Amino acid sequence: MAIQLSVEDLIEYTDWERGKWREFLRAHGYELLKIGVGPNGDGRFQSIGHLVRHIFSAEARYIDRLSDRELTDTSHVATDKVEALFEFGARTAAN
Repeated sequence: MAIQLSVEDLIEYTDWERGKWREFLRAHGYELLKIGVGPNGDGRFQSIGHLVRHIFSAEARYIDRLSDRELTDTSHVATDKVEALFEFGARTAAN
């Protein structure tokens, strides 16, 4: 059985998935973003918030590279605020 997906399908799915995570983090408090990634982390991320920022940063940088733009500096995006992280992610997705 062949499955056909369009780019629009993938974007819709990504938006839906982001919405689920945003609501989950809102409902369970900002403290979740401060939880460490554990002893098996590779040292690049100190917390769940840092990991979420990294995911959105990677998206931004792919767009920057494809658009032949200077890479976005994401160090200013707060890693302990749900809305700040997801607003950054929304701006990235809008590009």
